[in-house]
Formats: sequence, structure tokens, C-alpha cells
Amino acid sequence: MRLEGGKDCPVRDATVDLISEYAASLACQDVGPGAVHAVKRSLIDSIGCALAAYAAEPVKIARRMAARVRSDAPASLIGSFIKTSPEMAAFVNGAMVRYLDFSDDYLNNDGPHPSDNIAAVMAACEAVNANGKALVCGIALAYEIVGQLVDNAEFKFRGWDYVTETSIGSALGSGNVLGLSKERMAHALTLAIAPNIALYQTRAGELSMWKGCAGPNAARNGLFAALLASEGMTGPNLIIEGARGLWNQVTGRFELGPFGGNGRPFKVERTFFKPRPIMYTAILPVETAFELRREVNIDAIDSIHIFLDRFSVISSSGQEKYDPHTRETADHSIPYLVVAALVDGEISERSFTPERYRDAQVLALLKRVSMTEDNRYSKEWPDPMSCRIEITDRSGRTFSRHLINPKGHPSNPMSDAEIEEKFLYLTREVLTTGQAAEALQLLWHVEEVDDMAKIFEAVRI
Repeated sequence: MRLEGGKDCPVRDATVDLISEYAASLACQDVGPGAVHAVKRSLIDSIGCALAAYAAEPVKIARRMAARVRSDAPASLIGSFIKTSPEMAAFVNGAMVRYLDFSDDYLNNDGPHPSDNIAAVMAACEAVNANGKALVCGIALAYEIVGQLVDNAEFKFRGWDYVTETSIGSALGSGNVLGLSKERMAHALTLAIAPNIALYQTRAGELSMWKGCAGPNAARNGLFAALLASEGMTGPNLIIEGARGLWNQVTGRFELGPFGGNGRPFKVERTFFKPRPIMYTAILPVETAFELRREVNIDAIDSIHIFLDRFSVISSSGQEKYDPHTRETADHSIPYLVVAALVDGEISERSFTPERYRDAQVLALLKRVSMTEDNRYSKEWPDPMSCRIEITDRSGRTFSRHLINPKGHPSNPMSDAEIEEKFLYLTREVLTTGQAAEALQLLWHVEEVDDMAKIFEAVRI
């Protein structure tokens, strides 16, 4: 191959060639009506999540840093008048989307939040004055690449964090917006992979603020990779299939499936949406606990046994999940969330205050909780997803419930009306009723937007 303006340079293997050709050639007209509508749902959901997290401490930290950065191609921070570099905008806006753990998901071999890519694609669009159609195409592409990796590659069970997939998705989605050729798209892909292999330790042990910032940081790095490639930067060769490449060092060999387009659905059409601000694998256990709460006497509980698939058990493993000391650990602890659902009958922002997750009654019940993998559930997962909880009281009576597919699962989806209700709920404290209604109208017609500034103006606090 020949890089534009450069020498012959074998930077690609077959997998890189396949991905870069698809990413460079995908056009707005290739994204069918179903995928366009799905993108709008995720965009509305993500901006709602972002506005609700405007005052969160990690967001304020990131926003202070971004406010000190200037750029000749500026990008906006959601909710404010601040403009910064595209990379910093991707990080700050992404942290806003992600922080409350209310943003969308995509589950199979792994569970990244594909909405982490949205802020990077938005920043790329704003930097080059791209329109709403380009935004929709870039988001659909980023979701497609992340979904393909989730379905066919293995990161989590080998000790690597899923945000590596986000770097790749953001590089390609942003690269499409930037108009990268197939050659430069290949370099964007290699530059997204080589420096951005992330450790799963981010999601192990007592969780920190970085839990909600790792994905946005990966998206920032993916956008940076696309910007580098757009200027002619070359990346390492054989990055996936080489002796020291992704296959041999990280994931093992994988083969991607057919990409969306040409009559095939896009991965964005199978997005998982959250009705509660907790990790997705905890939603079904919480719903199951709500069902049992009607029957059990909380003060008489002797034991609580939670039966789940392997993925969900691993996602909430570790002794700290039975003794949470941070908000981030609490919203990723199935044992804690089940106990909170039983005690309070709700999961809300109050559930993630120290007063609640360090409450004596809650901590005492957590000592009576166990989680076990049910092999049948593991074989079926993620469709259907199953949870069974068995509670035994001190008299020896056992109460049991088995539920499948929580609300927001592709087989039990949230309706458009429910997506709107969630947006209105999330923005109720930062937007007026009129602002929120106008923002929804704009976002449902985002492909008609000719200037990205209109989106940021519509949701300015």
C-alpha cells in the first residue's frame, strides 16, 4: 500500500484492512431508518445523562482543566459557554454522559458503554463544522465497531478493560466525520490501539472516580488518533495480527461478523438502555428484589442467595462489594443494590450517599448475601438475561423469584416515550420545561441540523 504523500509502508493486516475500508466508505445514506432512529434514542439518552451530571465532582475537575485549553478548532462543553480543544471536549462531555452510570450499554462478551463514543464524534463534528447527518453516521459507525468487538473479541475475561474497544470506535467514528481516506483510517485505527490498551483493574477492588472517566478518556484518545491520522501521522504495522499485536498480546484471535448496512441492521439498533442509574447487570437483580420485598419481613431475613450468569457474577465480585465505601463501588455492587432495594423499596441518588451504603442495617444484611453462577443462565446470556433470588427467613421459610430480561433490554425495550420521560427527569433541575421540550424536538430531528452549535445552545444551562 502507499500512504498519501509518503512511501510504501505495510501498516495493515487483513483485519485492519477490513475495518478501515468499511469505516472510510460508510456514508450517511448507508445508515437505514432503523439505525438513524436508534442513534437519536442514544443521543437523547446520553445528553440527558450528561446534564444530570453537570455538577458531579469528577466533571467539575475535568471542566476546570478543559477551561484552560484553547484551540483554533474549538469544541463546546455541554451545558456551558466554555469552548476548548476537541479532545478535551470529548473527555469532559463523555465524563458527564458516563458519571451517573445511567447511560446506555451493549452486552455480550464484554459490556462497554457505546455512548462513551458520542462525545468524541460530537467534538469531531463541531471542529470541522459537520452537520447532523455526519453526526448520525459517525455515531452509528462507532457503535457498530464497538458492538462487533464485544460480540467477537474477548477483553474482560483476559484482564483488559473494555474501554480499549471505545478507543477504536471513537477513532473510526471521528475519522469518518473528518473524511479520512481508507489509508488514513487504517492509521487512525492503529494509533487508537497501540497506546490505549487499558487494564481491568479500573473496575476491580474499591472503585474510584476513574471508573466513570476511563471510557471518556478512551474516546478522547480515539479522537486524538483520528486527528493525528488526518495530519498524516502513521501508525504501527500489523497492529492486530502481528506477532506483538492485539491477537497475540490481548484478545486472542477473532473474526468480525458482517457489518451493518446493505440491508443488515446496525449494532446501535440493539442498544441496552437503563431505567436506573446502576450498572446494567444489576438492574434485573434489583427488579427481582422489588418483587420479593412484597412478601418478606426485612427484619427476619436469615440469608439472601442471588443466582446469576457468570458475566454478572464477575462484574460484581470482590469483598468490597459487600462493604462499599464509595459511590462508584455502591452502584457496581449487586449485593448492595439488592439489599438497598429490599430495605428502601427504591434505588435513587439517595442510595449512593455514604449515609445509605454505610447504614448499619444495610451492612448487617450484606453479611447475609451470597452470589452464585447458574450455568443455565450463563449459557443463555445475554438473551435472555436471568436472575433468581432466594430469601430464607429465620423460621426456615424460603421465598423465591426468577425474572428475565430487565426493562431496557433489547427484548424488553424502553419505548420512545420512556426515553423522553427519562430525559425530562434527568434535566428537570437544569433546564426549564420549555428548554427540555425544544431540545427533544431538535434531537429527534438531528439529521436535519446544519450547525452543531444549535445542539449545544439548546441544552445550555
